[in-house]
Amino acid sequence: MMYARVLRKRPAAALVRLREQRWASRARSSSPIGMMGSDVPWDTFDAPMSEKHAHGSGRKAAMAIHQAKMPRDKDALEPSFYSEEVDRYAAMDQQPVTIQSLLKISQPPLTREQLLENAQFLCHERPIRYAKRVKLFQQLPFIVNLNPYINSVYRLYYANFEESRQFPLVETLSDERAFIGMLTRQSQLLRDIMPQIARGFYECRNYFCPAKSCQFLDQLIKMRIGLRLLTSQHIALFEQFYGSSKGGRFQGIVDNRLPLAELVRACAQGVQSMCEMTFGMTPPFVVDGQIDTVFRYIPGHLDYMLNELLKNAFHASIRAAQSQDRECPVVAVTISKGNGRVAIRIRDCGGGIPAEIHSKIFEYSFTTEHHSSEESSDGSLHIADNPVSGLGFGLPMTKIYAEYFGGSLNLISMEGHGCDAFLELPSIKISQTPIVQI
Repeated sequence: MMYARVLRKRPAAALVRLREQRWASRARSSSPIGMMGSDVPWDTFDAPMSEKHAHGSGRKAAMAIHQAKMPRDKDALEPSFYSEEVDRYAAMDQQPVTIQSLLKISQPPLTREQLLENAQFLCHERPIRYAKRVKLFQQLPFIVNLNPYINSVYRLYYANFEESRQFPLVETLSDERAFIGMLTRQSQLLRDIMPQIARGFYECRNYFCPAKSCQFLDQLIKMRIGLRLLTSQHIALFEQFYGSSKGGRFQGIVDNRLPLAELVRACAQGVQSMCEMTFGMTPPFVVDGQIDTVFRYIPGHLDYMLNELLKNAFHASIRAAQSQDRECPVVAVTISKGNGRVAIRIRDCGGGIPAEIHSKIFEYSFTTEHHSSEESSDGSLHIADNPVSGLGFGLPMTKIYAEYFGGSLNLISMEGHGCDAFLELPSIKISQTPIVQI
């Protein structure tokens, strides 16, 4: 293993110093966080700085100033590590939002007034939520924030906070179109941040305890789900209002009649394609049980959970086939429907989970995969692209997604034989879904 060879070549203290120097150098070149010198304590860094932003008196002037102030390149916005504006917004209370209230707003027919009212709510709410996320990063040890992967995500959140707080209140449909443009752009920028976070936390694993890491990641992911829900719902309502998106069975991003077996098959076929490209082989799959089940849920959330669970099952099946020199065993997906809930069991015959690691399967950064990757001499991680296995974030994130609306995820392993993953989800309804604050 390359990591072991590196440790034999260099003393641990020297390796740590090299890593710190590399991070500080990279951060110093891209962010004012690194400009204060190496004598600043890691977890106590105070450089208060405020920035006054003037706005024009009229709607057109305000919008013009906003567009002129925001940099074309996000990297052009240099974040102050501590900012009075961030502190002020982060101290504000988030407005309680539930899935029930989102569904009520999106009940057809959607009116112009409802659309603008929801946009005005987001104009007020988004800077607060971004500020709380920025503060969450600022509470990390200073050396962790120097990590280039984590620092790049922090800078994105800070830039989105600044852009959101400067955006004028939406009062007309013309304002709404500009607002939708900002929402779409910000969502795209933050869409793929979790691999960055995973790599950064892997490199920083020696700088703070797993419990603190887990607490930070749980909070970050739940905040991320909540803001993405609010943003995606509003974008979908805008598209439905103008007739550019499918309505009918959809209320925003909620599918009122989601065909479960159809989505399972589509996800399984996608994972099969990944396995063929990566390993040159793939297990077959079957979908059985109550395959005509339809229920009310958010397709994007379920798609993510199914993909992660199926990747685990398919990968385990391939490893079992390769180790025993036999055909890939079948992965079986069974669907059942109860009173307002659905259950999905994904069963593989991939050898199961060893007893000694079973308690770690929902820990961040824990993975049984031995990557064809190496640690360089400065401790950074270089991972070969493999869409089937990652950095150990899939299961813990899937569990958070499952529990977000009152569902559950459980794994039962028979060591030496295989594993069953049980995903149970409530059908999202205004009256029956547990009260979940977003």
